Parts: sequence; C-alpha cells; structure tokens
Amino acid sequence: MPAMNFNFLCPGPAAPAGRSVGIIGAGPSGLAAAGHLSCLGYQVEVYDKLPKPGGLMLFGIPGHRIPRQRIADATRRMEREHGVVFHPQTKICCSAPMFEEEGDHFCREVLGLKDLVMRHDASIICTGSWKSRRMGIEGEGLAGVYSGLEFLFPIRAARYASAKVKTPEVKGKDVIVVGAGHSAVDAAHGAVGLGAASVTMLYRRTAREAPCGSYEIERLKEMGVVWRELATPLKVLGSESAESLEARIGGEVETLPAQAVIAAIGEIATPPFAKELGLEEVRKGEVHWLHMTAIENVFVAGDALTGPSKIGKAIYSGLKAARSLANWLDLKAQNRLAEYAYDDLVAKDERFRK
Repeated sequence: MPAMNFNFLCPGPAAPAGRSVGIIGAGPSGLAAAGHLSCLGYQVEVYDKLPKPGGLMLFGIPGHRIPRQRIADATRRMEREHGVVFHPQTKICCSAPMFEEEGDHFCREVLGLKDLVMRHDASIICTGSWKSRRMGIEGEGLAGVYSGLEFLFPIRAARYASAKVKTPEVKGKDVIVVGAGHSAVDAAHGAVGLGAASVTMLYRRTAREAPCGSYEIERLKEMGVVWRELATPLKVLGSESAESLEARIGGEVETLPAQAVIAAIGEIATPPFAKELGLEEVRKGEVHWLHMTAIENVFVAGDALTGPSKIGKAIYSGLKAARSLANWLDLKAQNRLAEYAYDDLVAKDERFRK
C-alpha cells in the first residue's frame, strides 16, 4: 500500500517565508492545506480537538479502509521535514455550546478565533462534519439509539487513555443499522465485530441505488448481515431503552427486534462562527477573494464550507484554500512594498514635499 503524503507538491526544501498560518482542524482538508503551505516555507500550526491528527480518517473510518499508521507516518513527516506544529486536544470555540459534537470531550485547551487571528498572519477553518443527522422519529431519544458518529467514534477513540468514551455495548443484542452509505457499512461491520446477535440494515431505496455499492452489500451478507430495502423507520419502541423498531418495508408495517438502533444517515458540518464569517456568502461565491470569509485573513475549506464530502474533494478544497491564502498574502506583501517605496520616494524628492 503506497505511503500517504500531504506534502506531495513540494519541489524541495523551502526557504522560510517569514509568515505564519494557523489551521483549525487536522482532517483531510486541513492536512492538505498544511502540506501545501509548509512546502512554500510558511510556519504552519494546526489546531485540533482530537489527540492525534487525522480527523474522521482516523477516528471515524475503520482501519481496514485507512490504516492509522499511514496517517501517523504522514503527519510525522510533516513535523520533522517541514516544521508543521500540531496542537492536539485544542478546540477553537465559538458562541455555541462547546461540548455538542463527537470528540469535544478530548479538549484540554479552548481558544477563541480572535486569539488565533492575532497569533498568525492568516488562518484556515477546516473543522469538518462532526454532528450526525437524526431520523426525526418517535423514540429516537431512548437508550440504545445511536447516530452513526456516536457509534463509530468510540470504537476508534477507546484506545486513547484520555478518552472519556466507552465502546458501545451491543454484544448479544439485535442491532438495526439505518442507511446504506459507507458509514452505515462501517457501523454494520463494527456491530458484527462487537458480537451483536444479529445485524439488519434498512435502506429506503434499493440495493442498486445504495451509495456504498453492491460489492459492500454482498460482503455484509456474507458476514450474516440481513439486508432490507425500501424500508423507512417509523418509531423506536421501548420503555427506557430500545426494544424494537417499527418500520414500513415494501409497503407493509413491520416491528423488528432491536435493542440497538444506529442511524447512519449522514453528518452535518458545524463550523464555528458561521454567521460572523459569512460562510453562506462564501458558498455562493459572493466574496472578493477565493475561500476568504468576512474576516479578511480567515479562509475556509473542506466540509466546513461544502458540507459532508468525500476525502478527495476535501483535500482538493484544502489545496485551493491554501493557494488562495498564499496568493493573498503575496499580494498584500507587494502592496506593502509599494507603499514603502512610495513613502521613500516622497521622503527623498522635494517635489512631493511641496
């Protein structure tokens, strides 16, 4: 398997540019931006609430998809060869409640965006998608009902001593996974691995339309996972915890045993200061500089800008934001030099003093 490299655009060792950039978020877009800017000689510092860089690549996606050692090797190379500084367990917070997303409990230090802006010449927000969508049905608040991230994140995070999380207890239970994307597939794999008595996947469309693809569905079936299509969850039943799920399947209402229900139906981007930064205008392209927010030296990239996307798109977005930031700083420096040259000319030429 090829090595992971976020500094893949480096022509060689770069001379120090004398400028500092802060990046909020160490997921794919943040690491891509850090890789590009460090290749240009910028002093790059990356802030992330988790104990290790990688974001959902490390804490959401199972190791058989992206081995964690590849991520560790790539980020270590960024530190050693390009001087990137990582600030783990550090959250850049906003006016919203702090502990509302997966991974927030790792935080040991909280900084405001103003603090970050004052520390660096420019910053990029790459905070990703850390809040799961809900089904919006009765009984969703019962114990044993998880969102996709609520189920998957503890499985990857439990290895860290600083994590105040416990692996979901589904051993010997009937588990239902709602959804058919890769997160749903990963949740089904996780439930099987944790010893669930049975795992059933419900999808509102057909297998042919499933985002995960037919290959993944066949693999799950080989593991004993039951596939039910044209299925819509209606209600989680139980007194204090989940006992069963009522669903419409193929036009008929059925009640399926379920002591655990995992709603793996997608995530929501929750970037800090969305209104203050004017992110909606950035999404529409109503900006005076690509990827720049309403604050002149603050840029945005990845899921924080576009909403949940695939890793490749997040990396591309991070690269675009990094290039835009570098071009903006270069232009700003040129304008400053022009001002200095003009001031020098005025000081030397008597005609300008009259």
